[in-house]
Amino acid sequence: MTFEHHSDIFPAIGGDDPNHQPMADFGPGAVHSGYHMDLRGKAASYGPPEHADAWLDLLVARRERVMPVTVLQLGLGAWQRSIDALDPDRAGWAAIARRVADWAAVDLDGHGCFLHYAAMPHTYEIDAGWHSAMAQGLGVSLFVRHDMNEDAARAARALLDPSLGLIADTATGPVLQEYPADPFPHVLNGWIWALLGLSDLAIAPGELEEGLREQASEAFAAGVASLAASLPEYETGRGWSTYDRYPHPIANVASPFYHRLHVEMLRALDRVAPVDLSGASDVLTTTSARWEAALGRPSTRLTAVARKVGFRIVKPRRKAA
Repeated sequence: MTFEHHSDIFPAIGGDDPNHQPMADFGPGAVHSGYHMDLRGKAASYGPPEHADAWLDLLVARRERVMPVTVLQLGLGAWQRSIDALDPDRAGWAAIARRVADWAAVDLDGHGCFLHYAAMPHTYEIDAGWHSAMAQGLGVSLFVRHDMNEDAARAARALLDPSLGLIADTATGPVLQEYPADPFPHVLNGWIWALLGLSDLAIAPGELEEGLREQASEAFAAGVASLAASLPEYETGRGWSTYDRYPHPIANVASPFYHRLHVEMLRALDRVAPVDLSGASDVLTTTSARWEAALGRPSTRLTAVARKVGFRIVKPRRKAA
């Protein structure tokens, strides 16, 4: 089934900026209608489809250096462009999206995970050979949009497997981990990307192994409730968010890009949250509104940027060789 988009929510203009990732146009309960976040700019940052195809060759050429999230977000952004009626290169983007989905299906390891062969290069101390709940969630979302339910099931089973270290039990409930550091960092955006993957699996059309759809639905509901209860721990003064909850020497305040992304992701999550979690929905709504208001205060933004610079002085993005 093909869906075409013409709405003001999902405009062709503005979809070329990889740093602009608002909530996209999608129909809750219909995975083929769209994806939750607008990743068209991620795809367009590689140029037209023929350039993106060449870039994809480079991105996956040396598997030991691949960052699966980068490849999977290219695939989802290309898929979004393939269903955008205003995009003149829809067929080319559809081919890119399918190529990424096929790569992802082959790349899943024996645990159903996307393996990171290199150590984490910044912020957290993570040795080579790690997995990410964010990558798993993105993979699930890409697979179900290509009707690759068996591959989606493999990735989701890994995401739900407590033995693989992608889930942390906390006082508020389970937290899906983008980075399996010690202690767990509880990265907010990575958690939400993973939850959106579970949401997609729960409503995926077609057949799934018995019980997996229900398991994904229950894990998604528990995760949304846990996230809503945890949101105060991600908030600094004046309604600004933090990137994570890791015990850094100084707080890892969200950059303006990530703070805006948090706002948009909370809105998207609220759109697909189970109706019986009305309390969680209220928290998502009020928090996203409060955090958006903080974006409009120049003094708050400047303070956040200054604090982020201070954090990066203490924790540089790249380790010394």
